[in-house]
Amino acid sequence: MDIVSSSLTAVSLLLSPLEKLLFYSRNFKERERTLLCEMEELISKENDLKAEISIALVNQRKKLRSETQLWLKNVENLIAEVKNIETEIIQNKRCIKGCFPNYRSRYRLSKKMMKRINDMRELHAKGVFSNGLFVDSFPNPGRILPTSGLVGDKTFQSVSKVIWEVLGDVNTSKLGVHGMGGVGKTSVMMHIYNQLIDCKVFDKVIWVNVSKTLNVEKLQLDIANAINLELSEEENVIWRSTRLLEHLQGKKCVLILDDMWHHFSLEEVGIPHPTIDNGCKFVIITRLMEVCRGMETQREIKVELLSKNEAWDLFTTKSGPICEEIESIAKSVCENCGRLPLAIITVGRAMRKIEDKRLWKNALEELETSRAEISGMEEDVFARLKFSYLHLKDDHIQACFLYCALYPEDHKIKASELIEYWMAEELITEVGDREKEINKGYTVLKKLKDACLLEDIGSDHVKMHDLVRDMAIRIARESPRLITKAQMKLNRMKREWIENVEWVSLMDNNITIFPDNPNCQKLSTLLLQRNPLPEKIQDSFFMKMQCLKALDLSGTGIKSLPESVSSLCNLRALLLSFSKIKELPSLTMLKELRVLDLSHSRLRKLPHDIENLNNLRRLDLSYTEKLQTFPSGAIQKLSCLENFSMFKSNWRWSANRDGFESFDEISRLSRLTSLGLSFEDKTSFIGYVKSKQWLVLESYHLGIGQLNILLPTVEGMRSIEIQDCNLCHQDTMIELPNNIQQLALHSCHDITILSELSDTTNLENLRQCYISNCNGMEFITKADNFFPNLELLVLRKLPKLKAICNGITSSQIFTKVKSLQIHSCNRMKSLFSSHMLQDFQNLEEIEVWNSRLIEEMVEEEQSGGNISSFSTVLLPKLRRLSLSMLPELKYITRRVLICDSLETVEIWDCEVLRALPFSISYLPSSLKNIKGNINWWDQLEWDDTSCKNLLQPFFDQGT
Repeated sequence: MDIVSSSLTAVSLLLSPLEKLLFYSRNFKERERTLLCEMEELISKENDLKAEISIALVNQRKKLRSETQLWLKNVENLIAEVKNIETEIIQNKRCIKGCFPNYRSRYRLSKKMMKRINDMRELHAKGVFSNGLFVDSFPNPGRILPTSGLVGDKTFQSVSKVIWEVLGDVNTSKLGVHGMGGVGKTSVMMHIYNQLIDCKVFDKVIWVNVSKTLNVEKLQLDIANAINLELSEEENVIWRSTRLLEHLQGKKCVLILDDMWHHFSLEEVGIPHPTIDNGCKFVIITRLMEVCRGMETQREIKVELLSKNEAWDLFTTKSGPICEEIESIAKSVCENCGRLPLAIITVGRAMRKIEDKRLWKNALEELETSRAEISGMEEDVFARLKFSYLHLKDDHIQACFLYCALYPEDHKIKASELIEYWMAEELITEVGDREKEINKGYTVLKKLKDACLLEDIGSDHVKMHDLVRDMAIRIARESPRLITKAQMKLNRMKREWIENVEWVSLMDNNITIFPDNPNCQKLSTLLLQRNPLPEKIQDSFFMKMQCLKALDLSGTGIKSLPESVSSLCNLRALLLSFSKIKELPSLTMLKELRVLDLSHSRLRKLPHDIENLNNLRRLDLSYTEKLQTFPSGAIQKLSCLENFSMFKSNWRWSANRDGFESFDEISRLSRLTSLGLSFEDKTSFIGYVKSKQWLVLESYHLGIGQLNILLPTVEGMRSIEIQDCNLCHQDTMIELPNNIQQLALHSCHDITILSELSDTTNLENLRQCYISNCNGMEFITKADNFFPNLELLVLRKLPKLKAICNGITSSQIFTKVKSLQIHSCNRMKSLFSSHMLQDFQNLEEIEVWNSRLIEEMVEEEQSGGNISSFSTVLLPKLRRLSLSMLPELKYITRRVLICDSLETVEIWDCEVLRALPFSISYLPSSLKNIKGNINWWDQLEWDDTSCKNLLQPFFDQGT
């Protein structure tokens, strides 16, 4: 009984019957009003919830929670009961025609009202649903995609592992998976998708295929369909993006978009930005690296081609068992699929259970000749590749791509050479600055690599996949635009190969026979490099090639050019490097010539009319060891010259030659940016250095002496080579350019400490240093001399070299050194002091061999007879350690070596080395292999045998 009811009972005992009637009558009305107010509030809450539920159920296909359903049912029952009470009140409101209230009836109804008021208040309070009205929108993370087993034990399993690790990295939210068409990107990611669903870490794993022509509205609808959200096609993009964003907000999701060709704004579509806080992941699958950049992915993982063995395993699973008689042909068929899973699967299925050897031979022949369709088996592959080509859009970039097909199959294409051709063909817009045009060329290369139309194989080289090359040739034939007969063992050039086409490649053949007077009015590129060729080509051959722009005769046996070459008025690049050419015809008519490359040729003299090449921008006469004369005054008239090299030419530059205008000719070349020269003597070299002309150059390669030791020069560097030359003259050190980056000294016997050069030259920019056969060299530096930018130090055959540094070094001397190579330095006993080693924290490679007195790599500094108390040596970036033919080497270091980046250890013929500086607590985590003799390995001593057990799998006793 509540307080009000108790009060009424107490009052009823004190009041007279009339007073009781008046009291109950008045209180009854208050309860009736309270009842109706509570019912009105409860109905309002019910209506609000029903409206919210109705919208959600229609638009989002959500499921109502059981407690919500029960609450609504209770509300419905309670409202019905209250309405019954209301009806009863109306019916019994007055008695005796309304003159007197019915006390008993009111008392009974009053008690009912009080109970229902309490019930409604309690139900109203329960109408706050802290867990929401609905069951979680994503009861199921997603649907499993049908997949077949992953092929390629190493390739695909390896890339799957990397992708999985990246998805598990909390710091990586956006991932790009890229690779060429048909390589298996989608297959790998489908397996990853299924694993993500199984692991149940994410609320939802979403897979959407994106159309090749990006349609934001369709993408929104596809994502909505994947997450069971209904979007109306009549809604605009902004409203739909809002709905998507609201629906996905607060959910931990993975969104995988397959077959992406364009980048877009996540906000525009309605995709929440994945962050560390929300735990979401965003993955795109694409052929184009530029899409990854546009989507601002944090990691990009490339899916590579299958290995040869993996390709064969996949092929045989699709083709079925192959008998021994057919196996060699079948392997050739498989190889012609280019290690692309899609092509292998298609071809393998087409040849399944075919046992007729003739059919296999026919299939191989068709694949080798044109890779034409075998019942359409490769059309899908070519369609995919061609779409990558069409996506380039720019006509010049498409032409640059097609030009790459002029190279043979599987050819290692030198990027700088390819760009030179593009420039000659005017596929790169000429802006009057070679460096800018070359930069544009590398930009085009990057786009082709990003589109997976070219493969980057490092060291300024690219490669074109066989199927991509076939696709390019197929497209080019539609014009017709090119003919490529490269590397086909041909000995004769046929007329039809070079007529009515623009680009012709016959490189790497055995051609010696040419057609007479071919009509090649369209021909603009003719590549004949690395053919024997006759010593002289008939004069009529070039008569009808007036459109020729690029002519490559490099590495050929030709000794002289026909006079008809002089009439090639549109020729822009004449390349004769490594050829046997001895003389050139008149060059007067070659007004468009930009590049003349005669490097490593047998040229004896230059024609005097070379001065008429007003547009010449690169002249390369380096390593012309037969060159006897050079036309005086000609260089200064080549006003457009930007790159000029006569490095190691037989014709040396001298300040004392009669009739020669010293270095004034060069200084008058206002556009010169790169220079290569060899000097007659030290005096001439010093004269050039004092002229300061080198200050305006971006790169140079200068030398004194015989220069028979080839410096591995890096293009674009400022390099000096000096051989058989005393650097000190009457106690005066030779002067070098102050911005030198690369220095090589060979057989310079009078210098004892390299850093003495800093007395006359600023060596702060020096990045690479090679020193060999300098019999007086004892040290590289003193304690107070610095090489702050030195990255590579190579020391060879220095019989008196005692140490790298004379004295205790101060810090910051070798802070950037990455590679240290010491060969045949037979007076050194160690490489570093432990104190000095602190200065080599960027060291990535140590190579020491044939130095017979070296006892330890790191010499311990002793104090009072005790080795320094530091127990470890830290080389955090060391990747390779190679030690060979060191008969006295006892220790690498007596401490524990900590080098987490170490990948390779090579130790050969170090017979007294009995221990490796590794500890069970500090084993290098990146180690890939330890190479050495098995007897040496077995005789090693270990403080902890478990350390050997852990390292044993990495040991390789290779030769």
